[in-house]
Amino acid sequence: MVQHGKVAFLLGGPCLLLLARCFLAGIFGVYGSLAMGIALWMIFWWITRPVALTVTALLPVVANAFFALAPMDQMLAQYASSSIVLLFAATLLTLPWERIGLDHRIALRCLAFIGPTMKSQITVWFLAAVLFSVVLPNAVVVAVFTPTALAMLKAAGCEGKDPAAGPILCAIVFGAAVGGVGTPVGGAMDVIAANLYQQATGQEFLFTQWFLDFLPYLLLSAGCTLGVQLLLPEPVHQLQGTREYFLQECRRMGPLKRDEKICLGLFALALAGSFLRPLYAAALPGLLPAYLYGSLGFLLFFLEGEDGRPLLSWEYAQQHMIWGVLILFAGGLAMGNLLEASGANRSLAQWTASQAPSPGLPLIAGIVCLAAFLSEVSSITISAALTVPLVISYTQSAGLPLLPYWMAAVMGFNGAFLLPTGIRAIPCGAGLSSRDLFRRGLPVFVVRLLCAVGMGWLAGLG
Repeated sequence: MVQHGKVAFLLGGPCLLLLARCFLAGIFGVYGSLAMGIALWMIFWWITRPVALTVTALLPVVANAFFALAPMDQMLAQYASSSIVLLFAATLLTLPWERIGLDHRIALRCLAFIGPTMKSQITVWFLAAVLFSVVLPNAVVVAVFTPTALAMLKAAGCEGKDPAAGPILCAIVFGAAVGGVGTPVGGAMDVIAANLYQQATGQEFLFTQWFLDFLPYLLLSAGCTLGVQLLLPEPVHQLQGTREYFLQECRRMGPLKRDEKICLGLFALALAGSFLRPLYAAALPGLLPAYLYGSLGFLLFFLEGEDGRPLLSWEYAQQHMIWGVLILFAGGLAMGNLLEASGANRSLAQWTASQAPSPGLPLIAGIVCLAAFLSEVSSITISAALTVPLVISYTQSAGLPLLPYWMAAVMGFNGAFLLPTGIRAIPCGAGLSSRDLFRRGLPVFVVRLLCAVGMGWLAGLG
């Protein structure tokens, strides 16, 4: 029975491709319908998992070899993009932590501070991810918090794919998705939106203006999405151990050792450098956060530890690097590139524009839903690059004020919760089930969507 189910799921993917080619060609064209079919195929396999998530992430390249929907060099470049380098570098910088015990120390401190109940764990991890993603790229936050949370779970006696891991890992990735709207440094999507607004209006969109304009939405969406998570049924209500036990374990470990101080110092330097980048961007334009993390991680191969050996060896890095997560993350980027190069995204945006509802709440809702849909099926950056120009063109032609509809688009594309792509590939590669991600992400997605529509409407009234 299980084998038959697996065969049905395997065949379901190609069937979706054929159905898309037959029924969507009138809207998306031949190439666009094929790209949409491949995207549906990937989504179906990611949810049903007849093969490993990483194998599914290679589907865009394999399919493109047959259909030639996008230049293959562009497709392959997604598997070594700056986002992948950032994830690789952030992981490289934290690889020695387990060997020297730093991850265990941080995990015990987290447990002692947070407490062992699942609701307190979800609350603190979610809020911490929100706050950090306001001042750091989302990918950095998830790449750093995920191994720390897994180390904490291990310290609490939760081994392997323990059911306690799902709610906590989801809280981290959901918090990073929600907090990304707080400032333009949340990710490339915010930079794109700010630049396009400035080009359309001729006015600089200041950092402080962005923060103040989106702060009400950030607070509302963070509160509502956290409330939804706390209402969901949990497989585990409390982690093993007590706060007193974890404090005792912290004292037993003693003060920070030399190797721990070096690794923690390099990590703190990377965080500070990412946050303070505007101060040195003109002098070092190429030192983006991805390459800052990589440069500091590179030092670990040369700095000697207390045992006289380098803090990190290539053999250790090769064995412990999250190669599957990197491919899974890149697969989402490659699928987004395929949708863009084939014209599927453009056709969808044009079709939506032709169906544009009346100004006010209906138009706000349409913009938010389109931006959110594109973020889920392709990538947040691609969603920003498509929806913001569409909003600018439509508001200019219709004589509508740009700001409220532009804000609706930004709130719409800032958040994706359902599929193991983008930053969600990181916890999924670390053991989070894609089914659990979808199940927990669906109510969060709906509530966040309602918050974006409501705040977009209020912005229009102002």
